[in-house]
Amino acid sequence: MRIIGIVLAFISFLLLVLGHEFGHFSVGKLLGFKINEFSVGMGPQLWGKTKGETEYSLRAIPIGGYCAFEGENSDEEDDNGVRKEPDPRSFNLQPAWKKILVLVAGSFNNIVIGLIIFAIVFTITGSLTTKLSGVVEGKPAAQAGIMEGDRVLSVNGTEYSEWAEVTEAIANAEGDDIVLTVDRDGQILSFTVHTYKNEEGRKVVGIMAGREHSLGTAIKTAFSECTTMIRALRDFFVRLFRGQASSDDVGSIVQIIAVSGEYAENYGLMTVIYLIALVSVNLGFMNMLPIPGLDGGRILFVIIRWITRGKLTDKVENIINNVFMFALIALMVVLMFKDVIHLIK
Repeated sequence: MRIIGIVLAFISFLLLVLGHEFGHFSVGKLLGFKINEFSVGMGPQLWGKTKGETEYSLRAIPIGGYCAFEGENSDEEDDNGVRKEPDPRSFNLQPAWKKILVLVAGSFNNIVIGLIIFAIVFTITGSLTTKLSGVVEGKPAAQAGIMEGDRVLSVNGTEYSEWAEVTEAIANAEGDDIVLTVDRDGQILSFTVHTYKNEEGRKVVGIMAGREHSLGTAIKTAFSECTTMIRALRDFFVRLFRGQASSDDVGSIVQIIAVSGEYAENYGLMTVIYLIALVSVNLGFMNMLPIPGLDGGRILFVIIRWITRGKLTDKVENIINNVFMFALIALMVVLMFKDVIHLIK
């Protein structure tokens, strides 16, 4: 099972990157950009076929892929080393709004892929609901009179409809006592419940969520899960900016694959598929960060050049993007090395 999980994670990561690049490709084609190549994999070309003006290729290193637009680099040359005459459909000659749509499309695809996978997972496994499937015997909730089948409506007077919101409200409640309001067969009841800390040091009261197998609920839960993930990523970068995050909080593709194998062995493939959805959302969010070399950084340059009416040249933009891209690749290599050493130990 562990090997299956590792293989599935590796293939899935490749497909997620391709899904990202296909977002750029499809919107670029729709808006009339000239696209020279759409590649599966990186490195030396193993196979290629030209259809129309675009070459579709398979390359030797099965990690990711890319979509090569005409004119992404202003100094493109032909086979004889002569600078090309600009094509009117080149990327760098298009209006700002078209460029932004193409650049956003990759991350948009990743978010959509994540939502679809989440919805599939929750349809199969069931979505957590605020209707309780059980109450732990001897714990505060049971002692207060809360029963299996009760539907939690509010915590300390604030209404919630998602299980994650309920547990978060309990965990972050001030003081040791909370007021839980529940619906019991149409009867609205309120209970004062004493909280306690579980093994992870998180406040709980001893209640267990029910599961609902419904496509509609699964879709709703998928959106909630996606929003929660993006919020967590936002909070991480706030901590990083404040110097409150460490290198242990960041991992490479090596760590993702290793964790996927462990999850497959201990929790089953459905958990691995759930993890893949998280990675897809993560990939979409990360690419929108306003850092040169990423799609978000390129969008930032598009906006700056539109505001300054082109005072920032193609050459300067390319230099900055290339420097930051090199730095990001170097960081990726360092993280991969760190994760490999950690696995060996």
